[in-house]
Amino acid sequence: MWRALTHPALLGSWFMQNNLEPVLGHGSTFWMNPQKGWDGITHCCIIRLDALKCLAYTYRGSASGEKTLARARVNTELTDAPGKHIFTQPDTVLSFTLEKIRGGTRLLLEHSGFTGLKLVIVSLVMGMGWKKQLHKKLPVVLDQMAKLD
Repeated sequence: MWRALTHPALLGSWFMQNNLEPVLGHGSTFWMNPQKGWDGITHCCIIRLDALKCLAYTYRGSASGEKTLARARVNTELTDAPGKHIFTQPDTVLSFTLEKIRGGTRLLLEHSGFTGLKLVIVSLVMGMGWKKQLHKKLPVVLDQMAKLD
């Protein structure tokens, strides 16, 4: 599972394309197609690295709240204009921790740093996205990796 978190091609197959290098202090970029209110780019810097156990990096981007409100189905004329200013530069930390358990490994994801009332909606919507990535996309990659081992 560690490779799926640290190898750029594997990480890109379930999360976002990236140029990650698992080196403490390394700055990297994650990207995808731009979307309404977001340029598709997230800047990261590895702040914690304990090989095979924990990886944490800053997770920063520039975006408006338009997409977040639309995904939460709170997209109306009344929310569109103020929604564009829900956040402009989220500055969060994304951490992955692996724990050995009987029969395998448990992955714990924590995406923290959503401060202020406005970012509550953002964190909820991103949480839904993480569930999709972790429960649908990552297992496919792990199954493919297991078949190759």
